[in-house]
Amino acid sequence: MNWIVVTVIAAFVQNLRFTLQKNINKKVSTFASSYVRFAFACPFAIALFFIYFQDTATITQALSNDKFIIYFISASISQIIFTFIMLYLFQFSNFIIGTSLSKTEVIQIVALELILFGDTLSFLATTGVIISTIGIIIFSVKNLNLFFKNLFSKTTIIGIITGFFLGLSVVLYRGATLSLTEFDSKFEKALCTLFFGVTFQTILMTIYIYLFERGEFKKLYEHRYQCLTAGFCSFVGTLSWFYAFSLIQSSFVRALGQIELLFSYFSSTLFFKEKVKLIEIIGILIFVTGVTIMLVFK
Repeated sequence: MNWIVVTVIAAFVQNLRFTLQKNINKKVSTFASSYVRFAFACPFAIALFFIYFQDTATITQALSNDKFIIYFISASISQIIFTFIMLYLFQFSNFIIGTSLSKTEVIQIVALELILFGDTLSFLATTGVIISTIGIIIFSVKNLNLFFKNLFSKTTIIGIITGFFLGLSVVLYRGATLSLTEFDSKFEKALCTLFFGVTFQTILMTIYIYLFERGEFKKLYEHRYQCLTAGFCSFVGTLSWFYAFSLIQSSFVRALGQIELLFSYFSSTLFFKEKVKLIEIIGILIFVTGVTIMLVFK
């Protein structure tokens, strides 16, 4: 399947998950809400894994691959670190600056893929990635005066670090899928990576909630149907991301994947009748320009 189609599907489903989690956010703690994307996606990942492979030999085969183990464990931990830093970022009054700069994730992915895998982009493709990232930052901030006023604040550094760990997890997950050379298809590689990644993350985050937020388990159970729906979207979205990573460099995937914010924007304007701001339109136009350049010259 074309990586562009898979990426758009991943972005759309991820936006749907975010929409569903907005309601869950009001009923459980912030960390427990983040936990939903892993724990309630895990049953679907496990079910599809065993339905597809129909044996346990695949588990043994994957775990005999040292490189795969290193990649998926490192990626899983990086994504959890990203989650913790993002939650810390929300404690600041000007957190919007940090969250917008976390979008530099894509630019950092370009550098990380070069360092870890020797992957390169053409000059124009790199330019497209940078332009699209600038567009997303403008779209996210909405107030450039506030952005430049707080550019050298603590949240700027935290935002960039947040983007680093998110980008690192993406690159390492791609490394995990590519390391499974013994598997026949790219889908099998993506499914295997999803199975091990989400299971490992669920175990780690379950331990954390048990130790520090045990009361949240009851709340999650009370809203289990909403959580399962969000978890299913997380499962479909993550599998799509991993499959796309197996098809092409993750920098291209994540750059195009920022279209997820546009899905969120259009749903807000269409269903919640939010007013359109000029700065948002400018950000969208810059983003579309950057993505177009990237796709043409990749």
